[in-house]
This record gives sequence, C-alpha cells and structure tokens, in this order.
Amino acid sequence: MQFKHPTRRRAITIFAAAAGAIVIAPLRSHASVDYEWRGIAMGADARILFSRVEAETARAIMAAIVAEIERLERALSLFRGDSEINRLNRKGAIEAPTGDMRRALTLALAVADATTGLFDPTVQALWEAYVDWFTAEPADDSLPSEAVIAAARRAVNWRRIVLTPDLIQLGRGQRITLNGLGQGYVTDRIADLMRARGLDCALVDLGEQRALGPRSDGTPWFISRSGADPIMLTHGALATSEGAGCIFGAGGAAHHLFDPRTGRSAARWQRITVYHRLAAVADALSTALYAASAEEIEASLSKFAGITVWATDRAGHEQRWTVPSAEAPGAVNLSN
Repeated sequence: MQFKHPTRRRAITIFAAAAGAIVIAPLRSHASVDYEWRGIAMGADARILFSRVEAETARAIMAAIVAEIERLERALSLFRGDSEINRLNRKGAIEAPTGDMRRALTLALAVADATTGLFDPTVQALWEAYVDWFTAEPADDSLPSEAVIAAARRAVNWRRIVLTPDLIQLGRGQRITLNGLGQGYVTDRIADLMRARGLDCALVDLGEQRALGPRSDGTPWFISRSGADPIMLTHGALATSEGAGCIFGAGGAAHHLFDPRTGRSAARWQRITVYHRLAAVADALSTALYAASAEEIEASLSKFAGITVWATDRAGHEQRWTVPSAEAPGAVNLSN
C-alpha cells in the first residue's frame, strides 16, 4: 500500500529533512566532544558525536557513513518507495534478498519467537488501518471499529513468513515493517564501520544510541530522559519506545506501538528503555516489551542475557530489571 497523504510523523520527517544539512561542526557544550554530524536516517533525526578526532578524519568517515546509511535505507526503509522492503510488501515475495534484509528479518523473527509474538513485524496491516481511519476522519478522534481491527489482524501473524537464504515470502495479504528494530540495525552497522576505521570514542544516535566507548577523557556519555535520571553510557546501546512519539488523531487517541494480541495501542507504559550491547536488539525489545505487563517482562527476562529494562508507568513510576550475561547461559541468540 502506498500512502498518498503523509501521516503526521511523515510530515514532520519531510520538514526535518528539508531543513537539515549534513555538516560536521564544532560542539561547544562538551569540551571532550569535538565534532557533531546531523542528518536523517530511516526517517528520523540522526547525529553522531566524535570525541577528539581530526576534522579531515571525521569528514572522510562521514562520507562513508552517509553512503552506508543510503545503502541500508534502500533495503529497509518504508519511507522510500523503491526500497527492498516496499517491493516485498507490494509483491508478497522476493527472491535473492539482500544480506541486510535477511539479517534484519531473522532478528525480527527471533524476537517474535522469544516474546511469543509481542514483537511482530507483520503489524504493518494495523498501521495502515489506523492511518486510513484517521485520514478519512481527520476531525474525529474515535478509534477504529472492532470490524476494522479484526480485518487488519487477519494479516498479523509472524509465523506465516517464509525466510530462506534465497527467498522471503509473506502470508496472504501480509505486509511487514522493520521499523521496530530498523534504526537500531542501522546504528549497529554504522558503529561497526566506525570501529573498523579505528574510532573508539564516539556516540552514534540514529534514533537509538550506541557508544563505541567513552569520551576521550574517559567520561561516559549522558543519555537524558524526560522525567527520569540520565543514563551513563560508555559501551553498548540504549533504545527507548514511547507511545507519545507518534500519535494518531488531533487529540492523540491512539499511537503506533500496537499490542499484536489486541490490535490496539498498548496502554500499560509511558516509556520502555532497554540496554543491550547491540542497538538492534535493544530496539526490538523496547518495542516488544511496551506491550507487556510487568509480570510478562519479568517472565521474559529468563530468555535474554546482558540486558537492563527501565519501565515507566503512566503515573511516572519506574521499575528496573537487569540480567547480566553470565546469568542467562541458555538465552536465545539475538546476535545480528
């Protein structure tokens, strides 16, 4: 399905892309950060902070990074009509998928399995149903009817996806989205590129944050959070899911983080933040756990290793769970 009218988030993204520029400029707010790049990646504002790097080195690396973001978007971005994922959604199947498409979808299906469907890449049908509903009734904040949701949910079932090295085939009527982990996946690829170029004092922020190491003076990166203490990050990644980040209707009657079990916007949490060594895994789990109860989050932790989850409820109270790597030897393999 191709949208003829931009969604609220898409309109904001178009405006940001038109106003933004790919530029490396001195950062004056932190003495140990020398350069900052700003741009757009996977439809969201993006930036990379370099600590103690020569200007020419930073510019050369950024040229490679921009090219890599462009390459990855051609595979994974729903914002590009000619992308591989959009071709898959139009045709229902693609032969000889790219390595990035296979790796990202493999991770999506692994998280779907580990969370018993709390994460489901086939929820694109729900997104389309909500967009169509609120586009048709722009002044009405009523929610889609049960009949509309039931029709969309018939296409939501990650188990119907066939994935082999040579083929991706969707179930009848299905479309997929990798937005629940795509920003994290691109973040990891960019971090790998930078590390291969010898950078180990930098922060990649493409919607999710991944630190290649501390600042050059040894201090951590401070990741701010509205209404909560900042998180200090020296290695690994953080991802946050928050329903308020993308809403439907003038009054915010619904948001984009659906519970696949009901087809409705998940309503338990205000915000979920996840730490993991990989941004793609943190991204996927923050999306999945947004639809989980506290009991379900706690029960799910036995399947994962090396993660911390911060869950802020609707009243602003925060709960935290941590599973060190050594305490979950039987955890599912979510390496991408």
